[in-house]
Amino acid sequence: MFNFSIIIFVTGWVLWFFIDKHPASLGVIVPAELDTMLANFQLAFDMLTAGYLRAAFVFIWKAHYIVLSIIAALLISALREATSNVLRRRHLRQLMWPKKLSSEKLEKQESDEPT
Repeated sequence: MFNFSIIIFVTGWVLWFFIDKHPASLGVIVPAELDTMLANFQLAFDMLTAGYLRAAFVFIWKAHYIVLSIIAALLISALREATSNVLRRRHLRQLMWPKKLSSEKLEKQESDEPT
């Protein structure tokens, strides 16, 4: 999870620096940070539902980049573990229960065996 935190942290800042943060290009003037984290997330969600995706990202990343990095890292690591568990079980199932041969192949094998 720590590796994912670092990757998300760096990726978020790279994305943040590549976004043109001029208010005219964002479509809305990015407001100043509010008093509580919950109020900031609510404001970012309101901007997101209004259709200002880049402005919402610029606002919330600048205010809470550490929290967002940790949350995203937890989600990505959980998804990665779930995916790897599913694939591991699938592979193990294929190893434990080999595919059944069709009846034609069984008859052919039986006729090829010497008696």
